[in-house]
Amino acid sequence: MNSLSDMPALDAGLETLILSLQSTARNRVFSASYGGQRLWIKTVARPRLRSSVLLQQVIAKLFGLPILQPAQNHGGAAGLAAEAAAIGKIAAAGFPVPPVIACTKDWLVLGDAGEALESRLNSLRDRQPEDCWRLIAEAGALLSRLHGAELWHGGAQIRNFSWTQNGPGLLDFEDHDLPRMTLHERQARDLLLFLYSLTRYDRNPEAPRLPALAARLVDAASPDVHASLRRLRRRMAWLLALARLIAPYAGRDVRQAVAADDALRAVLG
Repeated sequence: MNSLSDMPALDAGLETLILSLQSTARNRVFSASYGGQRLWIKTVARPRLRSSVLLQQVIAKLFGLPILQPAQNHGGAAGLAAEAAAIGKIAAAGFPVPPVIACTKDWLVLGDAGEALESRLNSLRDRQPEDCWRLIAEAGALLSRLHGAELWHGGAQIRNFSWTQNGPGLLDFEDHDLPRMTLHERQARDLLLFLYSLTRYDRNPEAPRLPALAARLVDAASPDVHASLRRLRRRMAWLLALARLIAPYAGRDVRQAVAADDALRAVLG
């Protein structure tokens, strides 16, 4: 499925419901109940022209690292169709993703994929850290299996995983389109985003858990992914060193980047 003409059509009753709900929805993604199912409706996004995206492009070119390039999301109907196509490709490979119910120039309609894993982790983080990290490990194993099938996510932060009684699933493929990267660079990017998003759950500095998780992820990755991660760390060595110096006084983003790199440094050397 590469164009809207290839996508499942939207029936009239559901279209009427979506129009009614969209008029009061506070976000561009909202839920609906239809035909006994819980559905999720994603409306069109604007093309990304933020200054942070432009800065990311400049940094990627400065360091000669395509892995730092932002995802390509055109917004509008093309963005919805691209995400639906990515979901279809990953579903066809046997991975748990939300089913595509319909895709039009205005909406992408998805079936329910369970609870957001991030919400479950937040409730377990302080009360039951062992259970929290068990679920994180299962999400990491799913990401490794995805990479083993020569696929990638594109936005592999923990917020883009779901949870059902069958285990973790994958959500939100708006950032799947990474045309300037090789497969191993896309997969290395996934690992970086995944580890970065988990640093806030690693709350015991005396017994950090992130390095062991990073070791399992890197062990499951291909030699090309290892090389991509090492190249990133080598070319950004001075910037990472500076980040470590200012981390105690810097914002959360810098501290998270340092924690994620510390986990990788223990594995990659």
